[in-house]
Amino acid sequence: MALKWGICSTGKICSDFCSALKTLPSEDHQIVAVVSRSQDTAEKFATTFDIPKTYSSYEKFAADPEIEIVYIGSAYTEHVRLSIQMLNAGKHVLCEKPLADTLEDVKLIHKIAKEKHLFFMEAVWSRCFPLYHRIKEEITSKSIGDAQMVSARFFLNFNYCERIKTQIRGGFLLDAGIYTVQLACLVYGEDPVSIKAVGEVAGSGHDIDGCVVLSYSKGQKACLMYSSKVKSDTNCASINGTNGSIEINDHFWCPEEVKLPTGKETNEIPVGPVPFYYPNSGGLCYEAEEVRKCIKSGKTEYPHYTHNDSEMVHKIMEEVAKQIGRKLPYTKD
Repeated sequence: MALKWGICSTGKICSDFCSALKTLPSEDHQIVAVVSRSQDTAEKFATTFDIPKTYSSYEKFAADPEIEIVYIGSAYTEHVRLSIQMLNAGKHVLCEKPLADTLEDVKLIHKIAKEKHLFFMEAVWSRCFPLYHRIKEEITSKSIGDAQMVSARFFLNFNYCERIKTQIRGGFLLDAGIYTVQLACLVYGEDPVSIKAVGEVAGSGHDIDGCVVLSYSKGQKACLMYSSKVKSDTNCASINGTNGSIEINDHFWCPEEVKLPTGKETNEIPVGPVPFYYPNSGGLCYEAEEVRKCIKSGKTEYPHYTHNDSEMVHKIMEEVAKQIGRKLPYTKD
């Protein structure tokens, strides 16, 4: 029986998610409702993706008994409120990253989900890619020996300060740096013993770049960089061990190809019926299918990105934000 999705918001990432969902079998996934503050916007979105029900009320949307799981792709400043609202309505939730500004809020949402025995996942879609599963297998099997060094960069040259004048966002650490942090956490699976970070913060309080060095209990390290000021031909990552390395090519957070000790491997990036806004968004289908499998088997967490994993990532980001001087609450320039 198909998992029945409700889509919370109608922005670009929601469009990409729905287009990716449409690449999966209809007997496994159905989009049954969408909600937006604007009824007209909801109806236009519903027409694009053939969604039968539209709402302009989040309360009525949450009360729809047909919806099993809610995908939250709203502005991130709404993630905490909407996650709590949907969980309290008895819905499973897949909430886009970043889940929250603070570790305290992340833990609160996880606590509510556990109390209600509902599935909840912060949508760090990287962890759902088949290639990420292969990367973890290679690290666990020690095909590269003991992992000692992780490096990752996410550079995207655009005017972030102009962007945050028109929409309140949490800074580039939460927007993009999170992908570099989650990779280090995937490789080492423990809290770092030391975090050193430098970065630039705009007058609004948002961070616009950063360089982070994480040190771990056995001397392992991770060098993580993110910036909205510079351009790179490739946003890649590498994992180096005592006997070899793993190289993740461009778009390391949603990869098409990795170089493992056994050679190059790829995973498919499906093409959806509606053009995607973001690179490799067809890979969101992997996330949706992994969520379906979890719910149908009674799991309340995704084994490859558990609540503890999410909290580890946010704990690191909270310390990074403190060191670089990111301010809360944010104001517009």
